[in-house]
Amino acid sequence: MNVGSNKFCIECRACVQICAKTAIIMKPNEEGFSYPSVDLDVCSDCGLCTKVCPMLHPEELKHPTGSIYAAQSRDERTLSFSSSGGIFSSIAECVLKKNGMVYGAAWNDNLQLRHIGIDSIEELEKLRGSKYVHSEIGNTYREIRSILSSGRWVYFVGTPCQVAGLKLFLRKNYETLLTSDFICHGTPSQKLFDRFVLQMEKERNLKVIDYKFRDKKVMGWTCASSSSSCKDKRGNVHYLYYDRNMRSYFRAFLNGHITRYDCYECKFACPTRVGDITLADYWGIQQQHPDFPQIKKGVSLLIVNTPQGKEILNEIKKSIILVKSSTDKVRQTSNHNLYAPTPIPGERKDSYMLAEKDFIAFRDHYLEGDAPESYFRRIYIKKRIIQLPLLKILFRCLGKD
Repeated sequence: MNVGSNKFCIECRACVQICAKTAIIMKPNEEGFSYPSVDLDVCSDCGLCTKVCPMLHPEELKHPTGSIYAAQSRDERTLSFSSSGGIFSSIAECVLKKNGMVYGAAWNDNLQLRHIGIDSIEELEKLRGSKYVHSEIGNTYREIRSILSSGRWVYFVGTPCQVAGLKLFLRKNYETLLTSDFICHGTPSQKLFDRFVLQMEKERNLKVIDYKFRDKKVMGWTCASSSSSCKDKRGNVHYLYYDRNMRSYFRAFLNGHITRYDCYECKFACPTRVGDITLADYWGIQQQHPDFPQIKKGVSLLIVNTPQGKEILNEIKKSIILVKSSTDKVRQTSNHNLYAPTPIPGERKDSYMLAEKDFIAFRDHYLEGDAPESYFRRIYIKKRIIQLPLLKILFRCLGKD
């Protein structure tokens, strides 16, 4: 394989991290997606880069479809801060209590998405929540190999291709490694996300320091809510529960118009999974399991694929609500990417070019038919008032609060 011309690269950086000669670097294209480039003068032709590429060996790591469940954390705080049912947090806490490390996607200070490792429950908040941007892996695989070699536990969460890249990079099984993939719709570029954030900052005259794509404080468990934390020039932090720029970005993502090209031919969007555990939202659970408690607070789809996954599930059983489900029930939900990749739409061909040429027109295209910002403000305020104690409502009505 000529690594430099591999158009199906998924940017897991396994080849970069395995190369002892540092002959491979990642170069971004005009859309902001990076692809490997090989310095042939340095390359020793050892072939390791081809051995660890998940796109060349997609079938080697897959497990048959495991046991399927609807699941939810019993901890109300964990549930409120999670995008769906809080099962990631339950597993992560279990591994952290073993003196392990947990790796997942987190925003850095510049709102760039990076995979990082944490070793305390206090840091877990950084990794919670769905983030619909490509996460830069960096040298994560090398770090994990070193930690596993010392005998410590590691829990790694990422896209299926990132999980596959890690396992191929390691080239051996570790009893203390636990992985979770998730049902993936595809990944947009950090470059495009940055452009939307920049427009938001210009309009608000604020600096965005945190972003939540699906904040349950806004409209509960849904795909229709978002929030951000921003700083003004004085350093004061403001909580914003709606912004049209980021709502537009999310709609473009859901429509599949801004996904990395290779995601449309993903070899891991199938029922046979690479992770020990597969995580997702259990969309459509109202029809499949109508008696599940507290559905409105979020429910996870949990697929346990390996003995390692079963062991960890047994350890967290008391801390979660667990209801057995089935493949037939899941097929009737909207988790289509468990069975096939996102189809490439005609709009994808020109999406990044249009965003570069006339960003405002590109943004507004995804706001057509959208409710005005004032609508979301009214919904949020109404919801917050309902949650206030009666005494606070009284004082607010009297103008004392």
